[in-house]
Amino acid sequence: MGRRNRTEIEYKGAVYHIIIKGIENVEIFNDDVDRNKFLKLLKEMSISYTVQVLFYVLMNTHCHLLLKTKKANLSQTMQFLNSSYAHWFNYRHIRKGHLFQDRYKSYLVLNPQYLFSVASYISLNPVEAGLVNSPEQFRWGSFRYFTLPQDTPRWLKIVEFLELCEITVDKFINFVKENTIKKSKNIETILNLYEINLNQNNLPKNIDNILTKANTYLGDTKNNKNMRNLLIYILVKEGYRIKEISDSFHITRQSILNISKKIENNLKTDPIYGFWLKNIKTYVFS
Repeated sequence: MGRRNRTEIEYKGAVYHIIIKGIENVEIFNDDVDRNKFLKLLKEMSISYTVQVLFYVLMNTHCHLLLKTKKANLSQTMQFLNSSYAHWFNYRHIRKGHLFQDRYKSYLVLNPQYLFSVASYISLNPVEAGLVNSPEQFRWGSFRYFTLPQDTPRWLKIVEFLELCEITVDKFINFVKENTIKKSKNIETILNLYEINLNQNNLPKNIDNILTKANTYLGDTKNNKNMRNLLIYILVKEGYRIKEISDSFHITRQSILNISKKIENNLKTDPIYGFWLKNIKTYVFS
């Protein structure tokens, strides 16, 4: 089966959450030399492809990036980063074969609340893994630069990140730190720890109301397939009729069942889906 064409999700000025994983959970960073090389390539990528690096964390077997593309060139950007690093890594460590699982995963970030929530989730990865007690202690994540702005590399766009989030640096730091203190071992509760004054109504009575709230608080469901599928999964679990869901989303009943089953499996294997599920429930169903 050929790889999916990603051009339909590439836009000028789009913000993406990128996840890069090692194939079969292999370590993609063996030491600090590897990590420094990756950051150098990240800097080179940002300049050559006019991409803003908003946030990052480098774990042993994977990394998270928040990127804003000034052009519709995400595929070319990531091809440069991944191929350049994989080639260098294989040469240095005398290995052959693929380094990364697939190419990468990319998810559109469509509103300020979602952006700083994802950044908080990313920041807490090292805490969740038991590498540090607090995210600013982790050398290979960008959160530490929010507390040490004088050390921030020029290619890391912290000011632009805060502007996109519509939040001050102090509020963002407090948000992440509060999550670290209260629930450092359960980052799926991240959204429950922040007071969000959205004047939310009670649980919507019909799917049209749900879609209206989702589009208002999380972005257009037509442009975010993952969010659409999670909404479908929640609706099925909440007991809405399959026919009603099918009519609202203009897809077949069998597709509804297939989506629900796929999300169920993803929730068991990928923690990011649990985070998204909590996000949608907080903004739309609370």
